[in-house]
Amino acid sequence: MLQLLELSGPDAIAFAHAQFANDVQALQAGHWQWNVWLSAQGRVRRFFALLRAAPERLVLVLRGGDAETLRTELARFVFRSRVSLRADLGMHVFGCDETEIFAALGACPERDALALRDGAVGLRLPHGARWLLLAAQSPLEVRTDADAGAQWQLDDIHAGLPLLPTGLQDELLPHWLGLQRLAAFSVGKGCYPGQEVIARLHFKGGNKRWLYRIGFACDRLPDPGTRLAAENGEGGIVVNAAFAQPHRAEALAVLSDAAAAGPLTDAAGALHDIQVVSRFS
Repeated sequence: MLQLLELSGPDAIAFAHAQFANDVQALQAGHWQWNVWLSAQGRVRRFFALLRAAPERLVLVLRGGDAETLRTELARFVFRSRVSLRADLGMHVFGCDETEIFAALGACPERDALALRDGAVGLRLPHGARWLLLAAQSPLEVRTDADAGAQWQLDDIHAGLPLLPTGLQDELLPHWLGLQRLAAFSVGKGCYPGQEVIARLHFKGGNKRWLYRIGFACDRLPDPGTRLAAENGEGGIVVNAAFAQPHRAEALAVLSDAAAAGPLTDAAGALHDIQVVSRFS
């Protein structure tokens, strides 16, 4: 389940702008953007949708990881800033189709706009007719069963939207996760952690790894961080996976182009007939 973190107060926007890699000051109230929090080495610590629900209120919808842990980590940088960080919002995140989101909010938000109604918030995800609903409880119209959750995870993989589990935080560059495609970081704003690495890759090039969609046969899903290897000595890593049908799964994986030329195997021999489907770039 996706977790939430709220930043509020007179300095919330300035604080987020200084810490996160995208241009928060350019984000208007009632809109949202993809964003990341990077380490000084430019590795992705957290990936999230950043919602400006009000002029002085931001809500992070985390794509993996624990909200309370992030609150503690960010609190170290607050100093005298007038910003409050809260992980327990009393809200949950639900995946919706067009009918479900309209029933919940009376509107279907488009592009980067938010829809708000009675404390609930909705936004549309790119690359498909899917919406996220932030609400205290699931409306009756929204499916929350296991099958719906599994299909949602598969749809995320098809859309190239990675989930970054705790074990992969601070390990991968945003370019490796295809986040330049989502405009999740800026090369034109002021200083932020990891900016020098991002600027160097943007202006001088040199990125050699990309986000790929792969398919394979298996009896159980590979854990995030599962290592992949090609006969040519190149390797890669599984980010997140979901079953597409019994004994057949798909995953997002970070690979070099040479590794993607395959054939690919995993160290445990648990994945069979690994096929590269597409590259997100």
